[in-house]
Amino acid sequence: MHSTFNVFGRISFSTYVAVAVVLTVAGCGGGSGPSMNTVEGTVTFQGSPVEEGSITFEDATAGTAGGTELGPGGTYRLSLPDGNYAVLIQPPMIVTPDTEDSPGGEEMKEVDNIPPKYWRSTSSGLSVQVSRNETTHDFDLQP
Repeated sequence: MHSTFNVFGRISFSTYVAVAVVLTVAGCGGGSGPSMNTVEGTVTFQGSPVEEGSITFEDATAGTAGGTELGPGGTYRLSLPDGNYAVLIQPPMIVTPDTEDSPGGEEMKEVDNIPPKYWRSTSSGLSVQVSRNETTHDFDLQP
């Protein structure tokens, strides 16, 4: 049984992240751009590592976003400019085959360790400040 909830419509998560990174790096032209910080941490669910899925940081004020896949032990690492970020954590995307009734596509894999409230930055309740002095951010998800 698979969830049919797809935050990005028919656009894959990896496409969304790639576009967000390009827009972040491209900026508005001119200058050398914002200084980047290596942000890292772990994602757990009730203390156990979440090793499947992705984490995305969105700064609506600056119009920047960045994300990455979760790794072994629930770890992540990416580069972000200074800012205040809303954070969302999503299950991995899976490919669904074509059926007689509908074309295939992508949808979020059904997992028990990333509750749906964390799938959107507006409902996750997670936020962080990223700066040169604040680059480690751990998240322990709860039901």
